[in-house]
Amino acid sequence: MSGLWGKPTNINNVETWANVPLIINNGADWYVSIGTERSKGTKILSLVGKVNNTGLVEVPMGVTLRDIIYNIGGGIPRGKKFKAVQSGGPSGGCIPEELLHLPVDFGELTKVGSMMGSGGLIVIDEDTCMVDLARYFLNFLSQGSCGMCIPCREGIKRMIEILSDITEGRGKESDIELLQELAEVVRDTSLCALGGTAPNPVLTTLRYFGEEYEAHIKEKRCPTGVCRALISPDIRH
Repeated sequence: MSGLWGKPTNINNVETWANVPLIINNGADWYVSIGTERSKGTKILSLVGKVNNTGLVEVPMGVTLRDIIYNIGGGIPRGKKFKAVQSGGPSGGCIPEELLHLPVDFGELTKVGSMMGSGGLIVIDEDTCMVDLARYFLNFLSQGSCGMCIPCREGIKRMIEILSDITEGRGKESDIELLQELAEVVRDTSLCALGGTAPNPVLTTLRYFGEEYEAHIKEKRCPTGVCRALISPDIRH
């Protein structure tokens, strides 16, 4: 195996390379003075979704999610309530309001079931169905699976089937336990990082928004009215 043009090659994220001249000019001590104990420097984040100010923002590692969403992002448009923020791209976890105090660094995001990933932050408001959102992200991730290992190939497919059943009114109470078990198996036994992180949207929505799953299954009701199969017509005479 040889690198670019047959030469030794060092491949890194462009964000890493962008930090190199700054560290050379200002010194390592300057760089490590920014950030947290285990995550140094700054991070460029893509702030999108249901937030007033979207775009790319550069923040010191350790700034809280609340600061990013409300002080930089300007809060939620049209007076809507904040519901969750997904970090790290499609295979990141959904973080609820009670964890907005969380400092943004690699370790803290992982502790709550998410990740830094590509630095994406998708802000979610009260009008979003978390069950349908988990299904959406799994559908997206299934397109990226190479199909080499059974846990990722079959596990993601089966989770999508269960989530589709739940959002279309065919969910059973046993589906919640089965989803949890499937997600953990896919996470723990897949060969690559795609399979290892793909269950994050399912695991975090089950963990932090379990009541929405129960409403879909037990009451055949989508609290946000997103899942059309669960909307009962209001017929008046």
